[in-house]
Amino acid sequence: MSFLDEVKSKKYAIIVLASLIIGVISTTLGAATVTAYAATTDYYAVKIGDETVAVTGTQEEANAIIDGVKNHYVTEGAEVLSIKCDPAITTEILSVKRSDETPEVATDLQEVTEYILTGTEEETVYTVETGDTVWDIASEYGFTVDEIQAMNEGVDIEGLYPGDTLNLTEYRPMVNVTVEQKVTSEKEIPFETVTKDSDELYEDETKVETEGEKGSELVTEQIVTVNGKVTSSTELSSEVTKEPVDEVVLEGTKERAASASSGSGSSSNSGSSSASYSAPSNPNGAAIASFACQFVGNPYAYGGTSLTGGADCSGFVYAVYNACGISIPRVPTAAGYGISYSQAQPGDILVYPGHVSIYIGGGREVHAVNPRLGIAITNVGYVGPVVGVRRIA
Repeated sequence: MSFLDEVKSKKYAIIVLASLIIGVISTTLGAATVTAYAATTDYYAVKIGDETVAVTGTQEEANAIIDGVKNHYVTEGAEVLSIKCDPAITTEILSVKRSDETPEVATDLQEVTEYILTGTEEETVYTVETGDTVWDIASEYGFTVDEIQAMNEGVDIEGLYPGDTLNLTEYRPMVNVTVEQKVTSEKEIPFETVTKDSDELYEDETKVETEGEKGSELVTEQIVTVNGKVTSSTELSSEVTKEPVDEVVLEGTKERAASASSGSGSSSNSGSSSASYSAPSNPNGAAIASFACQFVGNPYAYGGTSLTGGADCSGFVYAVYNACGISIPRVPTAAGYGISYSQAQPGDILVYPGHVSIYIGGGREVHAVNPRLGIAITNVGYVGPVVGVRRIA
């Protein structure tokens, strides 16, 4: 072999060796890269705005939490039009190296969902204002009356006065969920009250001849709620499924003897069966309330309208107003015009589910309560939640 051939041979060997070395290095680096990539684990963060509230092991679990939050306020069987969370609730991949600290992974998805919906707990003190009832306070803060009682052990929550305080535990949800949906539900149709003259009853007496029956209808509404509370509602259609039955009330036309008629006799608080009493000459609200209070102690009588001989709740209100020269229906729940409870003044009619009374001010009312108490003065809300207020005078 010549010297030139020998040099060429050595040069070739060096090139081959270099190629082999480069190949080995590339393979090693490639393997290292694969190893580094394989040394990470993917997790899925559930985020509210920029804050991570939970970490799950799979995308499906993260989506299940989000769906649970969004669908929590959807009415069963409703057609969902839109759902919006504020702040937005999203998922994000977390690639964590095995050498790094492993995040705490949520195992109870329902617990995470409830935590997001319930939010944080905050203590607050509520100061009772004039006209407040425990049912109003419970409704405003989203509690039941029993829950408020549990938060205030030893407090007579049905005997609250302005200035009294209540301890309340409020929860602030982490997101506000706005749901727009079409909902079909069955609703009651109130019955009408029809009056008929009867010469078999005295002028201050009434009698229910036919009991009224509520009807029902299927109503489809487009409803918008925020965290379950209705913010707007539009009726789309309705279908009557049961017609209501009118209540027929007989009103007496027979005159009483002069000794038993309304006159200028003195006021009485004794509960006597005498029908003598003095009606106010200027029947404004305060005068009507004061007039009604003189019959405290008189008996309760179902269907009755006698201020002294016996009346039921609506009969008492009816008789008080008519004695003051103001004609209202036997069932006064639609008399006058509606106002909010915060605007209530003495003489206004307080409407309950199945009951009515006359507001006398200071969170008190006079009414024909029941056969045991008869006509009495109680705190507003004694028989349940106030659902309406009617102003007549």
